[in-house]
Amino acid sequence: MEDKGIQVAIGLKRQQKVSTVSQSPLEALKEERATQCGSSLRGSYGRNCEHKKWRYDDLVARMQDKEMLVDWLMAEGLIAGGRLCPLCNEKMTLTKCEDRSDGWKWGCRRQENNKRHKTEISIRKGSWFEKSKMTLEEVLKLTYWWCQDLDQAQIKHELGLGESTGVDWDSFCREVCEISLLENSEILGEEGKIVQIDESKFGKRKYHRGHHVEGQWVFGGIEQDSRKCFLVAVEKRDEGTLLPIIQKWIAPGTIIVSDCWKAYCNLENHGYEHRTVNHSVEFVNEDGDNTNKIEGHWRHAKCKLPKFGVRKHLFSTYLAEFIWRYTHRNEDLFEVFLKDVKQIYAPTMVN
Repeated sequence: MEDKGIQVAIGLKRQQKVSTVSQSPLEALKEERATQCGSSLRGSYGRNCEHKKWRYDDLVARMQDKEMLVDWLMAEGLIAGGRLCPLCNEKMTLTKCEDRSDGWKWGCRRQENNKRHKTEISIRKGSWFEKSKMTLEEVLKLTYWWCQDLDQAQIKHELGLGESTGVDWDSFCREVCEISLLENSEILGEEGKIVQIDESKFGKRKYHRGHHVEGQWVFGGIEQDSRKCFLVAVEKRDEGTLLPIIQKWIAPGTIIVSDCWKAYCNLENHGYEHRTVNHSVEFVNEDGDNTNKIEGHWRHAKCKLPKFGVRKHLFSTYLAEFIWRYTHRNEDLFEVFLKDVKQIYAPTMVN
């Protein structure tokens, strides 16, 4: 089972366009009222202002017709902007078609050695859309709604999907999160920085006693002054299991704050400054150290996981989705997801 790190993506700001159209007296009055209310935006509640994050209407506007949609997908790098024929290695031609829901396909009908060949390739090849039977529009809508954290049952209802299709696409989206975090991981902490660590049982209470406990143990750490964190599913909580994870994800010289679990007792022998909080006595030690942030992290993570339970082989993908959403919390998640998809699939002329 793979572990994951995080790297925050940076959004781009778009400049507002300055209108040079003359205003009617009514429009001037509306703008004057908006200015008096502390805003120079035109339209009630600033609805006409240029917004920075994707809205559903923005997506619909790009799907007005097939040609516009395909042009946009190519411009964004979500599908390949060109193809080489696998037979003659020449550039293929993008042509309209009626036999595919996409409305377009790549084709080549060149003649070589007095023999004409006919080659066709889907515009989806090598892309996020390739293996789906849904239309391009449906895949984009599903992706947008998933990024908005819409319930899986609602997405299936809106798109008329079968049970297995909804489950599969939910899994595909989580896998994108997992791969993105793995490819963009970075070390937590440094000299003088504080990282809180802890381990928690997902499925049953951590200190439930008296009988065998089912569930999944997760070990995690989070920087006290940032959103950088890691969560790793583990089978054991002993020093032999946790110490290598700490050394992989936390830089030497970091101040580590934890509870008094015995697996952490030798951290100072491995280049860390170790501070402890005895939770049987206090939640904040006399120096003000605590593990409140990582404890809160567990609460949020457990709320996001399905209430009906998670299969162990899928557990890492659910953790990845939680970390991905937490990391990019203040960003446009749809924009971030599209960037991750382009990085992972990166369709080219030959793939």
